[in-house]
This record gives sequence, structure tokens and C-alpha cells, in this order.
Amino acid sequence: MSSLMKRILSALVMAPVATAAIWFGGIPFYILIGLCFVISLMEWSKLSIRDGKISTRMLGGGILYLGCAFVSCIWLREFESAGFYILLYVFFAVWACDVGAYTAGRLIGGPKMAPTVSPNKTWAGLFGGCVASVAAVMLYDMWLDHHDVDSAVIKHFSLFFQFILGLFLAVVGQLGDLSISVLKRKVGLKDTGNIIPGHGGLLDRIDALLLTLPAYAIVVRYLDYLLSR
Repeated sequence: MSSLMKRILSALVMAPVATAAIWFGGIPFYILIGLCFVISLMEWSKLSIRDGKISTRMLGGGILYLGCAFVSCIWLREFESAGFYILLYVFFAVWACDVGAYTAGRLIGGPKMAPTVSPNKTWAGLFGGCVASVAAVMLYDMWLDHHDVDSAVIKHFSLFFQFILGLFLAVVGQLGDLSISVLKRKVGLKDTGNIIPGHGGLLDRIDALLLTLPAYAIVVRYLDYLLSR
């Protein structure tokens, strides 16, 4: 089975499960967050090995890094009564960016973006990811408009703001992806694990979200602050 087919099948299994847990919130959501945090931390411990033993500094940094991401995820889900839709916004942006970058990178190729860190990433992939992310958030917002979602924050997402936000989340997501790639390169790992066919470990799948979730939470909080003044 090709790597692309494994990715597609994994996404078809994981996406509905994650979306359902986010939709129901409460205990199912917290169980999902708890499991993801534990698995991510176990995989991070592999990235923390220095001179044959786990570096407490690296492990502590990982707990902080992962903690900020998962706390941001919980905060976004609990934000307003429309927290589900607000959280799904960043998920769609990152998922679309990942698909767009992978597709453009495979079809177009071209100059490598960071050959010493992640040989498979190209500038064409970055461009494709940005385009896909912007398209995803705009289409998602159109869908929200037709379903009259009660969210003061989302209703103030103008067309230009969504364009900028889509680009912002795509670039931040790519930086998050590269940061995990740097750590893997240092310890000589191709993947952080093998729990997800076609992707490797959980960190390989959520590396972009780990940085975009806190960044997006800051944007939402700042916009909410401006609206409340």
C-alpha cells in the first residue's frame, strides 16, 4: 500500500473520531486530550535523548510545549457556546495545509525548503499548503454563515482577515512541523513512533497543531478583547 493511501485511510479513521470527541465535548473530549498528551509525551521522550539518556531539560521543555498546545485546545473548545466551531476552524486550516503541501510537493517538487532538516519539504509545498489553508477557512466560514452559528468572534472574521489568518496558520503550522523535524534529526529518527500508518507517531501527525493551537488561541483571545471594549 502506498504512503499516500495509508495517509488517506488513517485520516478517514482519525478525523471522524477526533471530530466526534470535540463535538460532544465533556468526558469524551477530555479523554481524547488526555490520551493524546500521554502518547505525545512518550514520543517526546525519544526526542529528548542526549548522550544515551533522557535530558531533563528537553523533557521539561516538551511538557511545557505540549502542555501549552493541549491547554489551548481545551480553552478554545470551552470558549463561547460555539467553541466546537471555533476549534474546528484551526483544525481545518492545518489539515488543509498538510494536504495541500503534500500534494503540491509531490506534483510540482522544485527547490527544497529545508533540505538538511526535512528533505521532502519544498517551497512549492509551502505555497500549496498556504493556498489550501486559505481556501479551507474561507469555505468553512461560508458554511458557518449558512448555518447561523452564534459566535461573536467568528462573525467578525472578515474576508481579508480570513485570508491573513489562513496564511498565518499555514506558516506557523509549517514552522511547528519543521521544529519537530529538527529534533528528530538530532536523535536520528525518521518518525516519532509507528502508531499511525502512513504518518508514523502521533507527534508526526500533530506537529503543526502544537504550534498553531496556542497562536490561534492568542488571536481569538485578542479579538474577543477588542470586541468586548
